[in-house]
Amino acid sequence: MTDPTKDPSLIGQIFNERAALLAFFGALGGAVRSATLRTTWKEGLRVIFVGGVTSFAFGELGPFLLQPWIGKIPDELGGKLGTLCAVAFLTGLIAVTVFERFLAKKEVEDDKG
Repeated sequence: MTDPTKDPSLIGQIFNERAALLAFFGALGGAVRSATLRTTWKEGLRVIFVGGVTSFAFGELGPFLLQPWIGKIPDELGGKLGTLCAVAFLTGLIAVTVFERFLAKKEVEDDKG
């Protein structure tokens, strides 16, 4: 049996332990947002799901994509697991808000056009 951590396939490289950790911390950020705003349980599940999926999708690009809000992370810390998990948490925390604002802005522009 082959070691799943050394799987050369694309699926094995995408769905690995690091990606699972990033998704977990993104979902945790979504859960904190949901608990802080006291949303309903349905809204809470949506926020947790979006936070986890967004953090999973951002992956190791998270520190670069959140640079306007969190500043530049030193190069030696950029790929460290702790840094990535912290950024995944922040991504999960703000993902729904960013998406909702983006969609609201698009709706306003569509109404004007």
